[in-house]
Amino acid sequence: MLRTVYSALLYGLYPFIRAWLARTSRRRGGARLRQERRGRYTAQASPGRLWLHCASVGEVRTAAPLIQALAARQPELPLLVTTATATGAETAARVLPEQAAHAYLPIDWPGAVRRFLATFRPCGAVFLETEIWPNLYAATARRGIPLILANARLSERTVEGPALIRRLQATALQHVDAVLARSREDARRFIAFGIPAGRVRVLGSLKLAPPSQPVPEAFDFGRPAIVAASTHDDEELRIAEAWRHARRERDVPPLLVIAPRHPERGPAIRQGLQQAGFRTALRSAGEDWQRAQVYIADTLGELETLMAGARLVIIGGSLVRRGGQNLVEPARLAQPILFGPYMGNFAEESERLLAAGGAQRFFDESDLRHAISELSGDPAGRREMGQAAARTVLAAQDIADLYAEAVLEHLGRQPEAGEAPAGPPSAR
Repeated sequence: MLRTVYSALLYGLYPFIRAWLARTSRRRGGARLRQERRGRYTAQASPGRLWLHCASVGEVRTAAPLIQALAARQPELPLLVTTATATGAETAARVLPEQAAHAYLPIDWPGAVRRFLATFRPCGAVFLETEIWPNLYAATARRGIPLILANARLSERTVEGPALIRRLQATALQHVDAVLARSREDARRFIAFGIPAGRVRVLGSLKLAPPSQPVPEAFDFGRPAIVAASTHDDEELRIAEAWRHARRERDVPPLLVIAPRHPERGPAIRQGLQQAGFRTALRSAGEDWQRAQVYIADTLGELETLMAGARLVIIGGSLVRRGGQNLVEPARLAQPILFGPYMGNFAEESERLLAAGGAQRFFDESDLRHAISELSGDPAGRREMGQAAARTVLAAQDIADLYAEAVLEHLGRQPEAGEAPAGPPSAR
């Protein structure tokens, strides 16, 4: 009954969703995104693919080591990767192996879902993190498609959401065959949502798995720089002010690089910073950053290179209630890391790095100012913090293999003879 009401509401929103798709696809993705999200595919039926869904850029990057591990174990197994965004599709094209085809996930309309499954007829489905789509989950169950949640997490906001939405999500989760959780706390929440404990395993955070791509070359800023990575609205000016105040106290890197989570916000960020008295340069406009105080890197696919060239990395989405952004990438680059009070999306990863001495938490702009000042004057401390961060990531290099073995086990594709099955690691 609840799913019927949910579907009716989704169909009622059709004019608004169609308008949103039209507007979104004009910016990125074009007609293909618009058509495929409505469940209309030009691809020929290709049964037997293992389907992995990654909502956007972050999930694609998280899935990349898993997909590489799956391809290494089962090179004959064709893969299908879906995303909900064009930026996710662009990232997939860069980081995933050739055997992984791409399509856009349909909106959760029953008809669109049926057309998607009829076109691709996957042999199994792996959803990264927290993507709960009631109609899609129910349709996979009707077709006998095994459904696995990988690096699975449930936020406190989901657990404490409105009762009707929780009931709808709990009903959808009953169609899940296996939950491969990133932490014991997430496993507890899934069990509290009604998933039998026997379907839930704790494998650790897949985000800690080192990617298969080589470490990128460092961007040459021509002078010492601090990078604020994947920032959100209401963070850029606050970070810039903390950096400016720190410069008055100590010899702090003279360039602040801001890489917004949503690059299209670049011009608006520049306007706000200029009004506050900062000299800025916009990367998308090709402006020269050598005379700028703040360089706004509003481009895609360059964040790792920018972070590699920094002396210090500040994690965006952590000064406002966004749950933080990926701090594993700068850790892999052996960079000292600062993050704010809101890291719920990366709770396990951030706690591991704090415990290892590979990161430092700040609680407000004043605290950030002191952290920037202290670390800027302590090159040995920065080096030790960066090395500790890199060691933390290196220690988790087998996590992608554990996930790949678990996925293949649930699909009925057992590891080759002589290989030990993956078990829940007690130390993770």
